[in-house]
Amino acid sequence: MKRVLVALTAFFSVAIPVVANSQQQPEPPLADPVTGTACPLARVATVRGSDSEAKDGGGFEAARGNGIHGAVDLNGFLGEPVFAVADGKVVVAARNDWGKLGKTVVLDHLDGGHTIYGHLHTVDVSLNSNVTAGQMIGTMGYSGNAKKLRAKNLPPHLHFAYVRGLVPLARIRNSGDSLATSPTSDNILAGVTGVLHPIWAVRFLKCWENPLPTGAPSVPSTLIMR
Repeated sequence: MKRVLVALTAFFSVAIPVVANSQQQPEPPLADPVTGTACPLARVATVRGSDSEAKDGGGFEAARGNGIHGAVDLNGFLGEPVFAVADGKVVVAARNDWGKLGKTVVLDHLDGGHTIYGHLHTVDVSLNSNVTAGQMIGTMGYSGNAKKLRAKNLPPHLHFAYVRGLVPLARIRNSGDSLATSPTSDNILAGVTGVLHPIWAVRFLKCWENPLPTGAPSVPSTLIMR
């Protein structure tokens, strides 16, 4: 009888955590019900820095060969849920590499802006579907040019960007993880459209923190921000 009790105890001590993990749901995102916006991750993240891809900090103004970064890279873990920051329509749901950004989701919002979520592991929304703020749209991964980070045993990250106006999707895709120095040059509404710091997309919610500076700051290319 004692052997049976010991065996059952050992079984339940192993089985119960496994069952709990299999039923675990994604953490709810940080959200502001007044503005109807949410953070892209369910926590205050750290902007990427310290590795070769983001040696200039991984922040909005980090220098790139053909412009500035124009986004923030938020450190995380493989499979971490990614959430829509506002209501919108899915205009890109790339389950294969979408340029250097890899598996990518782009959402069109009512404010005339687009949010871009790159380097995903999974894309969990469909093209032309409508999403709401705080809805899970995918998970974080190593797709696109972030594959090299995995070989270095470095953590994955979410590439999060925000553009306003008539910036063509093809231009965003071709620009990779940086944006040219004059984002309004291809638009008939020059001066109205452009690349904004992603903090505008979440209506000033505290969704991430910049790492402590290490070394000399980068010298970003000139960019007109609206």
